[in-house]
Amino acid sequence: MTDVRASGLHEAIARLVDAYRRGMRLALLFDYDGTLVPLAAHPRMAVFDRRARQRLEDLARLPFVYPGVLSGRSIDDLKHAVGIRGLYYSGTNGLELELDGVPIPPPDAEGAAFLVVTVAERVRHALAGFSGAWVEQKPLGLTVHYRGVTPDRLDLLRALVDRGVEPFEEKLCVVDGSMAVEITPDHGRTKGTALRAIVEHLGGDGVVPLYAGDAPNDADALSAAVALGGVAIGIGPQAPDAPHRLPGPALLGRSLEALTKILACANARRSCPEALSAID
Repeated sequence: MTDVRASGLHEAIARLVDAYRRGMRLALLFDYDGTLVPLAAHPRMAVFDRRARQRLEDLARLPFVYPGVLSGRSIDDLKHAVGIRGLYYSGTNGLELELDGVPIPPPDAEGAAFLVVTVAERVRHALAGFSGAWVEQKPLGLTVHYRGVTPDRLDLLRALVDRGVEPFEEKLCVVDGSMAVEITPDHGRTKGTALRAIVEHLGGDGVVPLYAGDAPNDADALSAAVALGGVAIGIGPQAPDAPHRLPGPALLGRSLEALTKILACANARRSCPEALSAID
């Protein structure tokens, strides 16, 4: 999928605004790397700058609007990167979840942590000497980053990763992330289940979700948003199928600024069609 022109953006915003005017709550949920911020050579270089932070803070100030960030990063790393209190957060591809600041631990977190240590050691051994890739070990998952690997070596990389996880593959969930392979214990938690849990926490039927993500590990969250009557936006060339598409984080950022202005106008019972001009 390579056509990354903006698709149906005004329609998506109109659906959210219409729901808001009808008294619905909005759960506005986003992936981090490749969605809220551009991909960088190393995750620590993917900086959530002041303008990006301001966008989510402005949304969070609106009544009945609840932003959140769902990521493959560990939840502590994610919260440190975003730096905004009061948001919904989910880390390690849905395995870690906070609802209204309260951690919701996965089943058998101790066993999951032990499994991660064992698998991480095997994957590091399998990739020993393989240049351009490295293993990030998290409390409840691991990520094989391959942003420095040339395309002609990706099949070999994946074969080596598969060799490392093979003895435990029935206990693991292995999905593609943003220039990465995400490996977590399979406890039935994904970004999609995290989205559903957040919607349920906010009131279920009275909530309209939005989810935006850029990688295959966002597919179930995009599908969940659609299934719950919400808006799903694929970001960039590698995004899974979604009803709406944007070419990258920059246009998503401008779209969120426009959405914030329109929702503020809706809350004040006035219209402001000029807000959409920034994304035309």
